Order: sequence, then C-alpha cells, then structure tokens
Amino acid sequence: MLAQMRSPRPSLTDREKDILGQLAQGLGNREIARKLFISEATVKTHLGRIYDKLGVDTRAGAVAVAKEQRLLG
Repeated sequence: MLAQMRSPRPSLTDREKDILGQLAQGLGNREIARKLFISEATVKTHLGRIYDKLGVDTRAGAVAVAKEQRLLG
C-alpha cells in the first residue's frame, strides 16, 4: 500500500479514460464499442493497456483501482 502511495498515478490516455468510464458503468465490450464508435477489437486492445497500466487482470480490478486512485471523473 505504501509503495502505491509513493508511485505516481498511471498515465491513461483520454480514450483509455473513456473506456474505463464505460467499464465502470457496467457496459460490455460490444456496448462500449458502439457507444464510442470503435470496434470491439479496439476496445479489447485498450482494455489490455489499461490492465497493464493499473496492474490488474480483471474488469472489476481495473474499476476498483481507478476508483481508489481517483482516475474516474
């Protein structure tokens, strides 16, 4: 926990933040893709990058870390 506090917050792109926000609302990949006018494959690519940056491997983990670190507006 202390190490997390010392390290800077992960730097997410605007699109990654958009996708993370949709994820936090409980939308699936298909719904996120439709809402943001991108392909499902692109959503999956962004999710992989988000997971890497946040150090998680699940959707729920990504949302939890994003809320902890106040990455969601």
